[in-house]
Amino acid sequence: MAVPLQVLIVEDSGDDVDLLLLEIARAGFKADHEVVETADGLKAALDRRAWDIILADFSLPKFSGTEALKIVRGRGLDTPFIFVSGSIGEDTAVMAMKAGAQDYLIKGNLRRLGPAIERELRDSELRRARAEERAERHRAEERLRKLSRAVEQSANLVAITDADGIIEYVNPKLLEITGFAAEELIGKTPAMWKPAGPAGAECAVAWSGAADRSDLQGEFEMLRKDGRRFSVYATISPIRDESGAVTHLVGIAEDISRRKEIEEQLRRSQRLEAIGQLTGGLAHDFNNLLAVVIGNLDILCEQLPKDAPGRKMAQQALEAGLRGADLTRQLLAFARRQPLETRVVNLNDLITGTTRLLQRTLGEPIEIEMKLADDLWPALTDASLVEAALVNLAINARDAMPSGGRLTIESMNKRLDERYAAENSDVTPGDYAMIAVSDTGSGIAPENLSRVFEPFFTTKPQGRGTGLGLSMVYGFVKQSKGHVKIYSELGHGTTIRLYLPRVMTGPSPTVESAQREGNGDLKGVRVLLVEDHPGVREVAVKQLEEFGCRVLQAHDGHAALALLKEGQPVDLLFTDIVMPGGMTGVELARHATELRPGLRILFTSGFAENALQGDQDRLGDRNFLSKPYRKQDLMRRIREVLANPESR
Repeated sequence: MAVPLQVLIVEDSGDDVDLLLLEIARAGFKADHEVVETADGLKAALDRRAWDIILADFSLPKFSGTEALKIVRGRGLDTPFIFVSGSIGEDTAVMAMKAGAQDYLIKGNLRRLGPAIERELRDSELRRARAEERAERHRAEERLRKLSRAVEQSANLVAITDADGIIEYVNPKLLEITGFAAEELIGKTPAMWKPAGPAGAECAVAWSGAADRSDLQGEFEMLRKDGRRFSVYATISPIRDESGAVTHLVGIAEDISRRKEIEEQLRRSQRLEAIGQLTGGLAHDFNNLLAVVIGNLDILCEQLPKDAPGRKMAQQALEAGLRGADLTRQLLAFARRQPLETRVVNLNDLITGTTRLLQRTLGEPIEIEMKLADDLWPALTDASLVEAALVNLAINARDAMPSGGRLTIESMNKRLDERYAAENSDVTPGDYAMIAVSDTGSGIAPENLSRVFEPFFTTKPQGRGTGLGLSMVYGFVKQSKGHVKIYSELGHGTTIRLYLPRVMTGPSPTVESAQREGNGDLKGVRVLLVEDHPGVREVAVKQLEEFGCRVLQAHDGHAALALLKEGQPVDLLFTDIVMPGGMTGVELARHATELRPGLRILFTSGFAENALQGDQDRLGDRNFLSKPYRKQDLMRRIREVLANPESR
């Protein structure tokens, strides 16, 4: 059966074409052919389809075989090309072969045409197979190069060992993270980065056992060259040959140290939040009890003669109650539920004034150094709590330096950017005025650093300190929408940084002018007292009546509004904030000022955070009184509110 053959003939003689076709048929081929005589005809034929073989006369009237060969090879075609000529010299034949022709024949001797075609078809098939093999090899090499580049540039750590665990390759990221050089690892085992102890044993088992499994995944610890540990999530996989035998092991690891730190920050924040909710609720309830105790003892101490046997006991009980109030204030500070008396503060002035007092408190063995930024931004905060925080931190520093040392207080402007916020989940990016308190003391053990802000946690000996100092600092700064950062090394000291949000305004005036104005007589002042706790209400009524005030009482907001709607004359509304009945003190004040536009308002609460969402603007420096309060504090606040036209 004849073999189909696609033949393109470059020839101007019809007789010669017939002879070629006859010889092709004798060789057992069935020719599907086309004849061209010009360059344009050749190009068009090449465009139309692919050809098995091209037969070309060496010389044509308007064209030549060498030109035809140049066109074919110029297109990158490997189609077998045979010259068929009436006469061709040896030099010309050699030149044609060098130009890319596979063979040449003399028209007078075409018996070699059939074998030549068969040979060239076989060679062409071999060339195509070799070309495909080369192309596949090139594609494989390119894939390998891309894979190699990916591994080289990978953000993950990559190590490849042989079946016995001898390292053959490590990528640049592994070298960067661990600090090793490639020559320190190649030819060794992964024991180079195994930490001592259980974590190292687990790593060793992972590499030795990976050959018996499909994949091994999990969290492991690795060791840097300098001895520091870090955590990775790794996959160790065996590479097998066609027989299933393991030839290599590949380990790919992601450094998860930063992620674990952030997770630990979140857990610590959630733990502190839970503790804060518990302590804040207890402190609020305890404040109501202390308000009754302190209020009654205040009145009792005033009523008892100085030489009365019970006066000293009453005074001692009052002092104990006030100390209890201080503890609850610290708990509320940690829980971020204390009312803040915020104003725009020049922190440098505050630091300077507090430091003068600290020198006497800390004693001569402690050297105090101040480094204050000349252009420090103002901050919106509670000045008294900043002073208390500085004193707390300074006393802690003194206790950490029993033999003396240096206490450094610094201030500077700091921009906490998005990157810092990503690493510290509780931070809002922005501008902050920063206060840093550093000591050269004993430092804090790493295992205690995560707990130092918890209330009642202390590393001091029993009987020294309450364990509430740092928790108060933490809570007040967080409530001020700031940030606290602690850094410590055993034997080298501790630095605690307080970041308070910058405000774009100058320092606000002090409240002294309002206090000076608030010295008026309270006799005849009409006060509407709103308090849900009967004991607290009873004590407040006694105190107000002793001031000479005329008092109306209500147990909740609805009852108070009813009195106002009845037309009862009132100069001052003195109201608790957190009350039952569905109406807070802030909501009551809003309705009351709609009924009585000139009504003065004084708020009180054990804590105010939950009730004040969105209403912070109502609580300035002069219209809030924190429970429990002294009798004289209540009088002072009422005078300030009555003297201040903004307290409504």
